[in-house]
Amino acid sequence: MIRIHFTYRHVERPWGGANNFIRALRNQLADETDYCFIDRLEDPSDIVFMNQLSAGPGAGGTVLSVRQVRRVAAEGRCIAVRAVNLNRHAFGIGPRNAIFGWLRDRNTIALLSLARVTIFQSAYQKAVFCEAGYRGAEDVVIHNGADSIFWNPAMPRAASEKVLRIVSSTASDRETKRHDLIAAISRVPGVEVLHCGNWPRNVDVANVRLVGMLRRESMARLFAEAHVFLHPAIKDPCPNVVFEAICAGLPVIYHPGPSSSAEVVGANGMALDEAHPSAVIALLRMRLSELQEIVRANRNYYRIERASAAYSKLFRSLASARR
Repeated sequence: MIRIHFTYRHVERPWGGANNFIRALRNQLADETDYCFIDRLEDPSDIVFMNQLSAGPGAGGTVLSVRQVRRVAAEGRCIAVRAVNLNRHAFGIGPRNAIFGWLRDRNTIALLSLARVTIFQSAYQKAVFCEAGYRGAEDVVIHNGADSIFWNPAMPRAASEKVLRIVSSTASDRETKRHDLIAAISRVPGVEVLHCGNWPRNVDVANVRLVGMLRRESMARLFAEAHVFLHPAIKDPCPNVVFEAICAGLPVIYHPGPSSSAEVVGANGMALDEAHPSAVIALLRMRLSELQEIVRANRNYYRIERASAAYSKLFRSLASARR
């Protein structure tokens, strides 16, 4: 048996991409007979799997200390860390978070130096960490995967309808999510934009229809009634919601960068020209049938089964080496 402890405790309610992925990964690994999940960090385990230092919403949002992790490493347990983000990358270092953000990033880099292996969600994310001083001994890039509930066997609506239904989703309302571009797309004639999650108070909602935070079952139903997914965020390490959308059969309009979106989406969508939203929609209408067929051919890659298999192979390798 491989004894594994997940330091991140997920919740069933909507919380964000990391929560969705960790929950799906744990559920998938639970189907494999040789994993034994250890509930407490203090109890013996072969692998301690971390989502950086966060203990997750199931633990009240607490954060582990580097000192705690050092004690775990001293016990000889194998630490595998899924890199998430850096404060300087997500928010920038300004007067408000100059000290707190700097300390948080320093602890993150210190954590990765203690890890037996660091798991990056994208090549883009690894480059961000390397630029910030990451010099780990071993790392691997494993893209995320969508919960099986998002798989839509029937694929989405046909492209012939007059109104183009577009869905967007953001758990965070920070500036890098580019809600202003979601609003800009909603002003284009002949589109209906539905937004799941949070919306910043300082951004005009325009013609966007806000549907709030939805459970994954409701999100899956919404995706099944849409034509395309809109993801205009920048600086995203590896947006799990994009995997969910493509798994559901939706082509993605994405921001060309800086972000992992081009890497993640590939041929399953098209880049957004933020200066010309009407032209983007016009081109999308012309290419929608073609893009839907490309998504149909590629969407198996975006399932949790592929990501889980990669994580399981890594965990088995770590457990074997430890013995």
